[in-house]
Amino acid sequence: MKCLFVYNPISGKGTVAKKKNYIVKKLRERFDEVDVYATQSAGELQQKAAEACGVYDVFVFAGGDGSFNEVVMGLSEREDRPVLGYIPSGTVNDIARSTGIARNVRGAVKNIVRGSAYALDVMKVNDSYVMYVACCGGLTGCSYTAGQDSKKRLGKIAYAIEVLKKDLVFDEYPVAITRHADTVETSAVMVMIMNGRSIASMPVNADGVMDDGKAEVLIVCDKPKKHEAKAHRHFRYFISAMKVFMRGFRRLRKDQNVYTYRGSHFKLHVNDDVVWNFDGEMGTTGSVEVRVLNKHIRLIIPRPKKNKRSCLKEGGKTQEWPL
Repeated sequence: MKCLFVYNPISGKGTVAKKKNYIVKKLRERFDEVDVYATQSAGELQQKAAEACGVYDVFVFAGGDGSFNEVVMGLSEREDRPVLGYIPSGTVNDIARSTGIARNVRGAVKNIVRGSAYALDVMKVNDSYVMYVACCGGLTGCSYTAGQDSKKRLGKIAYAIEVLKKDLVFDEYPVAITRHADTVETSAVMVMIMNGRSIASMPVNADGVMDDGKAEVLIVCDKPKKHEAKAHRHFRYFISAMKVFMRGFRRLRKDQNVYTYRGSHFKLHVNDDVVWNFDGEMGTTGSVEVRVLNKHIRLIIPRPKKNKRSCLKEGGKTQEWPL
């Protein structure tokens, strides 16, 4: 089996680059041939992922959630996609948290050498591909407005600083969701479309699975109250948005100020100036159409344990892909 290992030599404070020889040595325990490539510029990871299709059996890469998104963007239009092996080296690593992949080099490499490949869903949002979350509104811009230098120095604290600087004051906006033949209209301060289980390192969608062909939609509904001071309104919106992270999808399904939905194909209509966050990176603006591509990519993850919560619908009974 042929494997390509791609890494960014300056990502994650250079940790992966320092352990390159160890990673390659361990990969050769499982794969017959291991090629190595260090990226030189932005966007190159997506290009290498596309070029690996039909050439390599396994594509191993290191990076954060944004890097994972790049790889999914590179693969998703191709038919001959390789199995993915992932070494998390980002700030939050929500995809690793969702799938149970260890968030350190040694643990992640051990998973690639000993784990199994399983087919997971990908969300197609307009013409983009999204692995675990598409969101807009309050508290959703900090992941892409925080600078890389700040994230390297401060980690998750960099996101908190961005919230304090830019995301404490936000307004409601009209949202309409069309599923099947009907449309529901409301006013929202935050929208989340989730395929993963972890958002901003918190188990927002803890019961979610990533291979059932459906995504979870959560709309935090709110609007101004009569004679309400502007400062009070913004504070109330902030508290409403924070409930998403403190309570999660399952508990919020009973909240009268939150709209929830699970589906495989739907449209969300918002104003043209609303900015979306795709897997922690700035995405498109305006209305979106979402299709869940069932079991679209294969990722090596730890084998699910009996009676343990898993990102797979049938847990340990889920069919493995041979490697």
